Amino acid sequence: MAYLMHIGFDNSSRIWKDVYYFEYKSIRYKLIQNNIRKWCDVLLTIIPNDKDTKAMDYAYMNASEFLSALSWENNSQVKVRNLGGAGIPDNFKLRNAKCRIYSFPQVPFSGYKVGYDINRIPEIETVEHRDALILFREASSSNNDYLAFLFFWQVIEIGKNDAVGWINKAYQRKHDKIRFSKHDLDRLHLIGKKIGNYLYDDCRNAIAHIHKREPGKVKIKIDTPADNTRIILSTRVIKDFARFYIKDKLQLQKKMWLVRIKGKGFSVFANEDFIKRNPCVIAYKKPSLSLEQMKKKRWH
Repeated sequence: MAYLMHIGFDNSSRIWKDVYYFEYKSIRYKLIQNNIRKWCDVLLTIIPNDKDTKAMDYAYMNASEFLSALSWENNSQVKVRNLGGAGIPDNFKLRNAKCRIYSFPQVPFSGYKVGYDINRIPEIETVEHRDALILFREASSSNNDYLAFLFFWQVIEIGKNDAVGWINKAYQRKHDKIRFSKHDLDRLHLIGKKIGNYLYDDCRNAIAHIHKREPGKVKIKIDTPADNTRIILSTRVIKDFARFYIKDKLQLQKKMWLVRIKGKGFSVFANEDFIKRNPCVIAYKKPSLSLEQMKKKRWH
């Protein structure tokens, strides 16, 4: 018996179509965008053997990678989870699949953006790319700034990088290329420290070793407004560094597009080299939607 796997996800950047079909790295999925006021969205995929746990694991990890790339491209909050699945006949088609398992949204509400699509995502070429985007996605969708800070910091340590040294050099030499909020920077409590040392010692270590700080070291007091504000500002700053690290140090530069080869068949994500060798067209062309039309959509 085959297995219809449900992979749930929240997405704060609402896409213009409620249903997409696509293949990402050899796995075919059906994306269903549900009513965001009630349920999370879902990726459906068919596992030929309902006992093949390795295939299920790969389908889930592959979907997670795709959603990390989508989150990065659309600058959206995306949270992923396995919803389980159901047995289906061996000849069941993905186009006939419907969402059978529902889950409540888990991403904290911070407003939703509308009119996005999935036609372009970054090309994840290395393990470092994949790990960085997953950490960045999880940090961006967290409702806990202390946890988010640690995840963003972990991004900058990928590749056994000297995070403190890299931050200090990037701030000194490439300050104009990093999307900082000057207001946030001006409110940090640097007190003569370099920004990398401040983020490491007064934030990263203070959070990770909250009960084991040496005398004279900054301690986190979670229940104080001053420390709440300080960590919120520091998290926004470390996010800017993490984003720049992924682009500049890890060299996440290439793109993939959702296309149909010769305008026919199942839509697939292809990189620039593939598109140059094969006649392709964009799989889903987004129409011009008026504000009134957007308001009628379930994702508004």
